[in-house]
Amino acid sequence: MTGSGTSRGDGGLGLMDAVAIEVGLIVGGALFALVGVGVALSGPGVVVSFAIAITIAVLGLVPTAMLGASFPTTCGHYRYPARFVSPGLAFLAAWGLGISMFTGGLPLYALTAGEYAATLVPVSPAAVGVGLLTLFFLLNLVGIRLAARVQLLMFVGLVVALGSFVVLGVPNVDAANLTPVFSSGAVGIVAGAGVLYFTCLGANFVVDIGGEIRDATVTIPRSFLVSVPLVFVLYVLVALVAVGTVGVETMSGETLAVPAERFLSPAFQTVFVVGGALFAVATSLNATFILVPQYAKALAADGVFPAALGETNDRFGTAHWALLGTYLLSTAILLAPLPFADLGTMLAFGGAFVVAVVMFAAISVVRNPPADFDPDAFPVPTRLAFGMALLAVPLNVLLLGLLATQSPTLFASWVVLCGCGLGYYALRTNYYGSSDIAPTEHSKP
Repeated sequence: MTGSGTSRGDGGLGLMDAVAIEVGLIVGGALFALVGVGVALSGPGVVVSFAIAITIAVLGLVPTAMLGASFPTTCGHYRYPARFVSPGLAFLAAWGLGISMFTGGLPLYALTAGEYAATLVPVSPAAVGVGLLTLFFLLNLVGIRLAARVQLLMFVGLVVALGSFVVLGVPNVDAANLTPVFSSGAVGIVAGAGVLYFTCLGANFVVDIGGEIRDATVTIPRSFLVSVPLVFVLYVLVALVAVGTVGVETMSGETLAVPAERFLSPAFQTVFVVGGALFAVATSLNATFILVPQYAKALAADGVFPAALGETNDRFGTAHWALLGTYLLSTAILLAPLPFADLGTMLAFGGAFVVAVVMFAAISVVRNPPADFDPDAFPVPTRLAFGMALLAVPLNVLLLGLLATQSPTLFASWVVLCGCGLGYYALRTNYYGSSDIAPTEHSKP
């Protein structure tokens, strides 16, 4: 089913644009911000934590790719569950993800940029963060295609910087710093995977701009084949270098700037901070600003959000009110005195939850194929995608539970905010009637 907000080939973004957005969301601010947090939980086993996180992410990635290739649309993480599972559950997943992005992701990325910039020049991290939020708000205000071009340029710089970090860092690795691998125990390893999970999850969200991607049925699966192996190799090598060069105690709770100072010359430190850390954070911020308005427009089209949030600029076709709200709210959270590690944990809550809900949509599609579903159009057998979705659901729930035990107060806060969202949804449904809240025909995938 196609229509407003959907596409089967008339989008303007190509393969490399999709890869750049995916890598920007995966190898983004979360990597540079959360490696130290993961080390604090899992010790030398952070590499194992990364492997677990990436494995669980891939389990969810294939069924998500099946949905994105079969039903190209914008805001797929909302529209797929809304159509194939439940509009109410779809809203809750989108709302929970929004809480995580606004109170975790955006301020975390922006503040991380400031922390890295402060290693080069005496500057307030918060001021740098606000400046970057302002920059990408204005950039996305003038349209997704310009934002995608900038994303591609930053992606190239990011890969070069990380490659330099690995190549120059490997000779400085002390094998003794990498043992014993399981010193933190199995719980620590899995808890570390939970925190690092969102650093591996970003590729999934390219389905949220499927309506903007050229030949999405083919491009989305191909983009995953490029971005995921690239990310896996980079992550493992970066983690090995980070812990192997400075040790667990030094790296625990710190950013990658700490090991970079150990073995990089001042010139290469500048390259790493600008092309690596700042570009990584910038790609994450930019990609998030690309995605958030898609959710606002979809929810407004379905009558869940006020129509004003779905309004688009006549000149650029962008959801200016949604972008403005994103900018103002994320800036307010950035300036609030929240603990740095809490931002990363809050980010992971929404990611694990929304993936589990989308897996229910994939399971539903395979079990009860709709008329417009062509199983032969996707290169992976539907039975395999079905099995991966079935396995991904309990694993994501397990990660969510482990994170909840590690940060019970933070999780309770997230749950309360999700409950507020359900209350809003119930009021909106009762006011307008359930038929007006269900996904409209023109907004379905």
